[in-house]
Amino acid sequence: MRLYSSSPSPFGRKVKITAHLTGLYDQLEVVTIDGNDPESAQINPNPLNKIPTLALESGELIVDSKVICEYLIQASGRTEMLPEDHRIDYLSRAAIADGITEAALLMVYERRFREPSQINADWLHRQNQKVLGGLKWWTENITSVQSTPTLDQIGLAVSLGYLDFRFSGEWRTRFTDLALWLTQFQQMVPAYQLTDPQA
Repeated sequence: MRLYSSSPSPFGRKVKITAHLTGLYDQLEVVTIDGNDPESAQINPNPLNKIPTLALESGELIVDSKVICEYLIQASGRTEMLPEDHRIDYLSRAAIADGITEAALLMVYERRFREPSQINADWLHRQNQKVLGGLKWWTENITSVQSTPTLDQIGLAVSLGYLDFRFSGEWRTRFTDLALWLTQFQQMVPAYQLTDPQA
C-alpha cells in the first residue's frame, strides 16, 4: 500500500497514527507530497490532488482521512477503535475533531496564500470561532484515553497537535483540561510522538 501524504499534514498524521495502532504501518510505503510543488503534485494519484490518499495493490484509491482510517481499522480487525454498535457516535465525534483541524487549516492558508493587504480578518475570526466552539464542545465531552484510542480520540489529539504546531499552543491556557488530556494521550500512545511533524 502506498500512502501519499506530507509530514506537516494533520490528516496524514491521523492516518499514520491509525496505521501504527492497527499494526499496518510497516505495510505502508509513504510517498511524500509537497502540495506547493507542481512536480510533486503530479505523482499524487488523487484527481483532486489532496492528501492523504491511499493506493492499494489492486490499484484502488481510498481518499479522505476518515475513510482511510476506517479501511485500516477494518482491514486489521481492530474494531475496538470504531465499534460497530457506536459507529455513528464515534464518527460524529471524529467529525467535530476534523472540523477543528479544517478551520485551523483555513486560517493558515488565508495567511499563507494572500498578500497581507488581502487577508480577511472577518474570515479568520469566523474560522477561529469554529476552533473555539469545537474545543469547548470537547472539553464538555472528553473521554478517558485508552492504550488503544478510538478514532475520535485520535482525531482530537491530531487537532490539538496541529494547533500546537501552527499556533504555538495558544489554546492551552484557555482549555487546560484538554491540555492535560493531550499530555496523557502522548504518554499512552507512542505513535503520537512517532508522527510528530516537528521531530
